[in-house]
Amino acid sequence: MMNPIESDYRDSHLTPGKGESYHRQFSDQPYRSLVWEHEKRVFDRILSRDQLGKAFHHLDFACGTGRVLEYFSPRAGVSVGVDLSPPMLEVARSAIPGAEIIEADLTREDILGDRVFDLITAFRFFPNAQTELREEAMEVITRHLAPGGVLIFNNHKNTASLRNRLAQLASRRGFKGMSPGEVEELVSGNGLIIEEVYHFGVLPTTENRMLLPRPLLRRIEFALSRPGFLRNFGQTLIYLCQHKES
Repeated sequence: MMNPIESDYRDSHLTPGKGESYHRQFSDQPYRSLVWEHEKRVFDRILSRDQLGKAFHHLDFACGTGRVLEYFSPRAGVSVGVDLSPPMLEVARSAIPGAEIIEADLTREDILGDRVFDLITAFRFFPNAQTELREEAMEVITRHLAPGGVLIFNNHKNTASLRNRLAQLASRRGFKGMSPGEVEELVSGNGLIIEEVYHFGVLPTTENRMLLPRPLLRRIEFALSRPGFLRNFGQTLIYLCQHKES
């Protein structure tokens, strides 16, 4: 039987008004706001290493409404966000007037030329994108990563997570995303190595149905995010990568 044709993730955020409704989810939606809190804690840990220097150049690939870009913009010497969705970028431009925000699809027309960046971020992109788009995007990202530079991206749909495993055991349909093995293959195939992996969301909670009150869930999940042996059970994995020769 033939595999079903994958939809093109490029078309997923083009609806007028999509930017405003999407952006509000990270403050109004309890579980998603909890994940965002964890992501910022990971960013702080990475920046505390002083690996990037004081005036690093930052590119946020598929920046959307600028959530990640806004976090790094006051900390970077140069901040650039790239996305192909006008309604998403409308929100980003309003929120981050000091950043350079570009409407483009770098996988089809790489208008960045020979520019390179010390830090590149790509959040909520790879597990949503179809296989071909993942590969095209990682190739472009690697091209613009400076020697010694850092790539940070997430897999918020880890198919090896406890939630997905339980769904499969119960003969329910698990979510589509990426396994840790697929992420490693994508990274290594583009000459990168994974330096660190951070995890979150070990308990089988969904965005629409939280198992516990948010304050209690927060306390438990932040505790569970520390032991390394629980890494692959998290719904969200954050990867810190560099060039192999770095």
